[in-house]
Amino acid sequence: MNNQNNLNKQQREAVLEIESPVLIFAGAGSGKTRVLTQKIVHLIESNIYPAHKILSVTFTNKAATEMKTRVKSMLPEMNDSSLSIGTFHSIAARILRFEAQYLGYERSFTIYDTEDGKKLIKDIVKEMDLNASMYNARNILSIISSNKNNFVSPDELREKSKNPYETKMADIYEKYQERLINNNAMDFDELLLQPLYLFRDFPERLEFYRQRYQYILVDEYQDTNKPQFEFVKYLAGDHQRITVVGDDDQSIYGWRGADITNILEFEKTFPDANIIKLEQNYRSTKHILKAAHSVVKHNTKRSPKELWTDNNDGSLITLKQSEDERGEAKFIVSRIQRSYKSDNKKFGDFAILYRTNAQSRAIEEKLIHGTIPYSIVGGLKFFERKEIKDVLAYLRLIANVKDNISFERVVNFPTRGLGMTTIRKLSIRAGQLNQSLLEAMETTETLEIRPAQKEVMKKFKVLIDDLKSQSDSKPAVEICRSLIKEISLEAHYLNQNSEDEADRWNNVEELIRGIELFCDENPEAKLSDYLENVSLQTDLDRWNDAKDSITLMTVHSAKGLEFPVVFITGLEERLFPLRVNDEQDLDEERRLFYVAMTRAKEKVYLTHAQFRRRYGGDAPSYMMRSEFIDHIPSEILDEIKLPANKKISTGNYPDLEFWQANSYRGQKNKLAGDKQIEGEGDFKVNQIVDHKMWGRGKVLSIEGMGEKAKITVLFSGDIRKKLIAKYAGLKLLSS
Repeated sequence: MNNQNNLNKQQREAVLEIESPVLIFAGAGSGKTRVLTQKIVHLIESNIYPAHKILSVTFTNKAATEMKTRVKSMLPEMNDSSLSIGTFHSIAARILRFEAQYLGYERSFTIYDTEDGKKLIKDIVKEMDLNASMYNARNILSIISSNKNNFVSPDELREKSKNPYETKMADIYEKYQERLINNNAMDFDELLLQPLYLFRDFPERLEFYRQRYQYILVDEYQDTNKPQFEFVKYLAGDHQRITVVGDDDQSIYGWRGADITNILEFEKTFPDANIIKLEQNYRSTKHILKAAHSVVKHNTKRSPKELWTDNNDGSLITLKQSEDERGEAKFIVSRIQRSYKSDNKKFGDFAILYRTNAQSRAIEEKLIHGTIPYSIVGGLKFFERKEIKDVLAYLRLIANVKDNISFERVVNFPTRGLGMTTIRKLSIRAGQLNQSLLEAMETTETLEIRPAQKEVMKKFKVLIDDLKSQSDSKPAVEICRSLIKEISLEAHYLNQNSEDEADRWNNVEELIRGIELFCDENPEAKLSDYLENVSLQTDLDRWNDAKDSITLMTVHSAKGLEFPVVFITGLEERLFPLRVNDEQDLDEERRLFYVAMTRAKEKVYLTHAQFRRRYGGDAPSYMMRSEFIDHIPSEILDEIKLPANKKISTGNYPDLEFWQANSYRGQKNKLAGDKQIEGEGDFKVNQIVDHKMWGRGKVLSIEGMGEKAKITVLFSGDIRKKLIAKYAGLKLLSS
């Protein structure tokens, strides 16, 4: 029998409790993965539930793989295929492959990514003869996604419409849903919604899955959105055999629909829940935990808790003020070089975290100049490269002949002489016949196009049909190799005598190797299985943490990871925190900072710049350091300021000297209080104020008197706003 000797009291309680629903508040570095895997092993070893009756849901493929590996190491005799461990999307896709016919889909459905969705929207906007600028595809897709995740249908959106624009938005939404079904495709939101429709409309299928999954475990529960919550509720709401693990202090995905109340109000759904808190941290030093808690404790909507550790105090938190982003990058690289040489560190021990991807550019330049190896998580992803998307579009069309988005991408690649006019005629014919574009190619003889084009179309359809007929019996890699040979793709790239084109072919070869590896690891898998796997991959899935290189990533991407040394960059108002709309957003920014801090095991560096070039501009913007820094106790900070005599040319920036003199260093400049400024008697030029949306700023001028006075404020990021005194919503920080 597996023992729990390596667990503390709370961890052991969480593993052994199976009679009631369990909510585990697991702080950063408190061993939640150990608890989840030990619980799975306990359920199996104690013959409580067999492996195939247990469902464990994670938020990343990396976490799912790690969990499978750990369980397998403790139960080496167990068959891997009996374990149901995966992300919400992968579990949902697995269910839908078997149940698609109930929902008006075929099992060969394609999973559309964001770019596919935008292409659908653009086509719809064009067909409706709407202004493409006003009806921006990215914005519309975001609105559709938000409505889906809140269970708002196109008809309901139309009923709530207050103007013609919103009515048109509902029409686009409706047509978008129709196109998905016609193309036998689902977007990521639909993957989560369709199982709910299945459970709602087909009770016998719900009962089947309730019987199949008799114990359910959910990781990162604080990041679940409404559909994910409903998915769990459907499956476990009847038998109540469920364990969820999460940390409300690490809920950082509100911007994409995550609902923190799911974890904070778990007991409302599962009234008999046993709540267990894991507060012992095994990862970080005392100073790191103290700094992280000093910021997140300012959130009011959180479960009261504070991590503690038996680890030592560790190094002080280094706080570095730089002149600009180039100075910031120079400092980071110099500290890495010093630690690499004198502290026996590997490059893989360092992570550089930032709030936005745009911040990586200056750091990359310095790393390249210093010939230091680094890896970026994010940026241009491998599967988003044109040459890769082209090959995958072919494979998707082979798997799903109704996929018009993939058809349009590859029908004239490599060039076959089929122009837009020809495809438009085919599209009209397909609409008349209620067929896909590929299916409509059967009727090319009667299309008004040149004989040569008819012949090309026939050959293209034969190619796709032939490879499709082989796709159920041959491995995906063989289908891919046959495709590439038939369309002479290697010659297409290499005959152009271009280094860029040669690189594209090298990427295609890497894709082939990846498909081959997938087939070796999954000998029973079909082409559709590989395509599903690719569709659900994330940035982290291609990150090689065994490679000795510095890791650059956003804080969001770093969730769930740990490094000996962490640099948290760009700690400036309107950057980190971004301060988007309201206090709720600021709460999430605090949680994001907490996540960033607790990635570190030994050492944290915090950096901020006085000036930063943003959004590709040449002129630097004034930046005030983040309020998060002011919350950290001064006794655990080692602050490195710019030299007192450091002078930066003011040029065309008349307020430069003021900002240099008011950069809020250390604890001396603690907030003067949260006094709300209400009348002209309270306003003075040169006061430092704070606004919920725009952050800190300096009062430049006052026009008029009383509540109607107009106050001009220069905010961090070189943003000027003229506000009416009565509605300004400003808080006084200092005079």
